[in-house]
Amino acid sequence: MYMKMIINACAALLMCLPLSAFGASADVAQEVKKLERAYEALKDMQASFQQQTSSGAVAVVQQASGRVYFKKQGKMLWKYEAPEEQHIILDGKTLWVYQPEEKQAMKNNFTTVPQHIVVDLFRGKIDILERYRAAFAGSAAGDDGSQTVIELIPIEPDPTLASLVLFLDPATSLVRKSSLTDPFGNRTELTFGDIRVDQGLADSMFEFIPPRGVDIFEPPQQ
Repeated sequence: MYMKMIINACAALLMCLPLSAFGASADVAQEVKKLERAYEALKDMQASFQQQTSSGAVAVVQQASGRVYFKKQGKMLWKYEAPEEQHIILDGKTLWVYQPEEKQAMKNNFTTVPQHIVVDLFRGKIDILERYRAAFAGSAAGDDGSQTVIELIPIEPDPTLASLVLFLDPATSLVRKSSLTDPFGNRTELTFGDIRVDQGLADSMFEFIPPRGVDIFEPPQQ
C-alpha cells in the first residue's frame, strides 16, 4: 500500500483529458524536450503541494497536503502535514516511510524498486518519447489557458500508470499540476505552489535516522 501511494504521489504528479492528436507531433516533442532539459538543469527544487486521490471503485476522495523537496543524485523528501504527519524520504538508495504518530517506519531498498517517470525525470536520466506516446491535451478543469498541457501514455503496458497529464509552466517548463491514473482507474492529482529552485538544499535533509522507540518494518527482498 505504501509503495503504491509513493509511486502515485511521485508523479510526481486533473481529469482524464481528450487528446488533440495521437502520438508526438513535432510541437509536442519540442515541449517534451524542454521539460526534460528544465529538470536536467536543476540542482534542487522544493514546492508546496495539494494532493487529491480518488478510487476507481469507490466514490471516496482523500485530500492531503505538505511540502516536497528534490535534489540531484536521486534525493527526495515528501513532508505530509495534513491530514496527518508523514515523511517519505529517499537518500538515493534507501526509501523510508515514517509515521511519527504511530511511531513506525518502513524501510525499502530503492534500488530494487522499479523506476518511475517522475524520479527518472528529476534525475535527468529519461528520454520520455522512447517510453511514452505524447500529445497535447484539450481544455480541462483547472486549465486557464496559461499552461501547456501534455498527456503521456506508456507505449508498453505499465502496472502503475495508464496515463499521466502534466500542466507545464510555459516560461519554465516545470510541472505546476499533474494527474496520474493507474490501470485500475485510481487517480492522484497534485497541484504545486511556491516552487523554488536551486536553493542549495543540504544533503542532511534527505537522511533519516529513526528516533528511539520507533518500530522499523522492512519488507522481504524479492
